[in-house]
Order: sequence, then C-alpha cells, then structure tokens
Amino acid sequence: MNEYGDYSAKEQLQLEVCQRLISEKSYLSQEEIRRDLQYHGFDSISQSTVSRLLKLLGVIKIRNAKGQKIYSVNPQSRPAPDAARSISEMVVSVEHNSEFILIHTAAGYGRAVARILDYHQLSGVLGVVAGSSIVWVAPREVARTALVHKQIKYLLKSHDYSYRTVCHG
Repeated sequence: MNEYGDYSAKEQLQLEVCQRLISEKSYLSQEEIRRDLQYHGFDSISQSTVSRLLKLLGVIKIRNAKGQKIYSVNPQSRPAPDAARSISEMVVSVEHNSEFILIHTAAGYGRAVARILDYHQLSGVLGVVAGSSIVWVAPREVARTALVHKQIKYLLKSHDYSYRTVCHG
C-alpha cells in the first residue's frame, strides 16, 4: 500500500493505522488518538508525530450528532478506489473472535472485498456486511469461525488478481 508516497514502512503503517482508527472511532483530542496508536504498537509515538499524521491524512474536525468537534478523514482527500488494485493491497488485516470475522481494508475498499468474498461463495460463510473500510463476516457455524477465518486469509492473500478481474472480467 504505497498510496502515501515515499515514506518509510513504519510511517506508512502509522498513516494507515491512524486513518483506520479515525474512520472507525470518534476522537475529541489528539491525545486520545496518540493513546490508541500506542495501544496498536506505536509505543513511543509523540503528540507532534500524531499532529503530522493528521496533516498528511488531511484530517479535519467536524461536529458529530452531539455537537462535539471530532476528527474525521476529509472525504475530499481520500484516494479514489482503484479497481486495478490487487486484493492483497486492499486488505489491512483479517481477524476473528469466537463468533465472527472482521476484515479491515484501506479506505474505500470494504465493499470491493465483500464482493470478492461473495464471488467465491465460501460454504462456511453465512453472510457478509460491508462498510467503507470494514467487512463483517458471519460464519455459518460459530464452531468453525477459526477455520473460515483461515480460508478467508488464504483467499485474500493467495490471489494476485484485481477487483476488476473478479467483478468485471
């Protein structure tokens, strides 16, 4: 995922995680973002680094339904989804608990990844729900969640074709 230019791998990962966090949760302060980034493995991240990440991501403050000012990724600064992007570039992480599988994607690719799962009609999948950057997968049997998780990870990492190939080709 090199949509952020010539940054180091660590900086790219910081940008991607920061963008995902802001897309998924409401933050009132940079300190809250810094604490969550620390929780996600960036132990020594400083407030100035968080400020720089927010600037690079084009993050703005908007009012939520409660009237609070929260950080948000500016929809105008998000990269447009690229149908030629490989599946492995779309997927940030695939994780599960005992009941469902959650796939985090680069911003704007959730529905594309869900469509790929639908296309492959995995027998262990009961249903798929997608948002902009997250896909929720319900296994047919919760006792087989770990197996379905493994199948999905294999499917999404083992194919080097694009969304366009699967859905339009």
